[in-house]
Amino acid sequence: MGDVMSGAVGQTSSGTPGSDSRKLSEENVALRISWEMRRRGWSQERMAHELTKAGCATHQSAISKIVNPKPDGSRRLISVDEAIALARVFEIPLEELPLPPEAAEGRDLHELSRTVTHEGRKAKVQHALFLLAWARLRHRLSQDENRAHYEQFLTQRRISPEEASRAAKVWRDRSSWREATVTHHRLERTLQALGTGRDFTPPTRDARERHSVVADLLRARELFAERIPGTPVRVVPDLVHHFAQTLIRADLLESVAPVIDAYARGTAHPVDEVVAHIDQRLQEIIEREPQNRADQLESLAARIGVRGKGHETPEQQARSAAELGVNLEDYQTARHLGDVYGESGTR
Repeated sequence: MGDVMSGAVGQTSSGTPGSDSRKLSEENVALRISWEMRRRGWSQERMAHELTKAGCATHQSAISKIVNPKPDGSRRLISVDEAIALARVFEIPLEELPLPPEAAEGRDLHELSRTVTHEGRKAKVQHALFLLAWARLRHRLSQDENRAHYEQFLTQRRISPEEASRAAKVWRDRSSWREATVTHHRLERTLQALGTGRDFTPPTRDARERHSVVADLLRARELFAERIPGTPVRVVPDLVHHFAQTLIRADLLESVAPVIDAYARGTAHPVDEVVAHIDQRLQEIIEREPQNRADQLESLAARIGVRGKGHETPEQQARSAAELGVNLEDYQTARHLGDVYGESGTR
């Protein structure tokens, strides 16, 4: 199984210099194995099986001799190969293996915090798809003929006409719709404060730089003006799902629902009205009276976005800034604010 590890996961205590620290490390490794097995609900047989899968053939009896000390307190030696396999199975750095048990609790809490942010991001995506489907339903039920079909379907299944009519109204209720949309925005702000969970940066409650709607409007414009018209009908629903959160942040779900619903049912739909609506929103941002620097940069970002310059070299950026009558620093800041390519993946 490899040479016996010295130092961190070394030999049992023998009275030689440094033996106390080695014994402490061995004890920690044994405690860590027991802790990890208990946390996962693994038996000694399962632990041996996992080590074997990780490339270090191990028998259950070996695990027993490691975690259960002899009457004199000594334990079975751990080889280098076994230590490497243990770190691999537990998904921890090798140097953490001989640390005191508190280190395992600390990592467990960190991993739990990563689970919180990971599940939160999944919940945000699912909530966006929930709103996307609801927007389609509200659009369909806004038409008298469709509403009649829906209510008739329910009454044929022994639902009273009053209850059927009430059900249609519930789906179209604007206050419930707005509350569900606000919930998505709140979850997004919460996750921004919690961070990504991908590194060791702790969460913060500090005020975050406000999100610019310009970036989302420009991404949505790219989606409807450029990508959807050139995409096969059957592929568009998946494409729209990718942009669901963008459409929610830009408050566009209701206005784009007719297009989304048509493609979801396998029929192409004109996008001119959607593009015109987005252009109108951008123009309103350009023309509004700025209240602060953030408003000024957002207006400039909209002006840059509607020009559709795409990738620019530093020299081209300097020329564009001059054409718009702004300094280069503001131009670059605003361009970053309204980054068209940030979510769509276009390059």
